[in-house]
Amino acid sequence: MASGLKKGEKLKGRNFALTIILGVFLAIMVSVLFNLIVDYAYPAPQYDKYCGGVYGPSYPVKYGGMGLEGVNCSFSPSLQMKADNCSQQGGIAVYEYDDKGCTTSIKECSMCSKEYDNVMKKFNRINFYIFALIGFILIIFGLYSAPLLIQIAAIPSGAVLVIEAAMRNFDDKLAVIIIFALLIIAAIVLALRKLK
Repeated sequence: MASGLKKGEKLKGRNFALTIILGVFLAIMVSVLFNLIVDYAYPAPQYDKYCGGVYGPSYPVKYGGMGLEGVNCSFSPSLQMKADNCSQQGGIAVYEYDDKGCTTSIKECSMCSKEYDNVMKKFNRINFYIFALIGFILIIFGLYSAPLLIQIAAIPSGAVLVIEAAMRNFDDKLAVIIIFALLIIAAIVLALRKLK
């Protein structure tokens, strides 16, 4: 009979270890799943949609070595000053070239990059709220679930999503700090109530 208890205890220990391993695996999979769902439902803005072919910074003087041996483009201080002004405004200078490949003027000061940055900031802010909310719901679900496997899967995956939310929105640090602090306080209060 004593040997039977030892065998049962080993089986419980083995099941407990298996539950932890499976719970960690599920936590990783749940985090990845929610990342995929959010990315599918709310995809990130694409740079090409805003700047389609405008890449910067480009240089107003074309240097040799690109099949232009013997072509000498002169440096234009006024052209460089216009390009610098464009850059200071957050734009990208789009140049016009002559038949030798030398820059002749600035066609436009494209603000597409600035527009893209603004759209990305808004995207990151919304993503922050989505991930923080999903993560917090998973933490609460894990705290109030009875099966250990669900607790081990839900609480860490929720924590990972909340941390990921903060990492995605470093542009708006004050909002991240306030909401992150509130989520931590709420999680601690709920955990203390659950553990009483």
